Amino acid sequence: MSEKRSKDPGEVFRELVTEWERGFDQLANSLMGTENFSRSMNQMQDVQMAVRGAFREFMTDNLTNANMPTRDDVVQIAQSLKSLEKRMERIETLLQGMTSNSDPEAIPPRGGPPRTKRPPSETGAEANP
Repeated sequence: MSEKRSKDPGEVFRELVTEWERGFDQLANSLMGTENFSRSMNQMQDVQMAVRGAFREFMTDNLTNANMPTRDDVVQIAQSLKSLEKRMERIETLLQGMTSNSDPEAIPPRGGPPRTKRPPSETGAEANP
């Protein structure tokens, strides 16, 4: 009797949990190892997929009727944006390569006459009606 009292309380708790886990494992294995359990799990997954599909169709119809984008529409827009971003990155890379290889002073100045027209607020045109 004195041997049991000298045990660490943590050790007693660990043994209790270990025994509980073993018992639960035996129960779960006996229940889940049957053909009926497998069949019922497959049926539940089929029902879940059917409900999910019906809900998706319901939401798509309602969003279409409300003139709002569906999930597929948003995915398509995201893919288009990603494609545009990649194209823009390629263009930026090409432009940087073109400007880094040439002299910045070698870029021709803007053609045409100088811009001398000022906005109406600077010329005082608004003050004279």
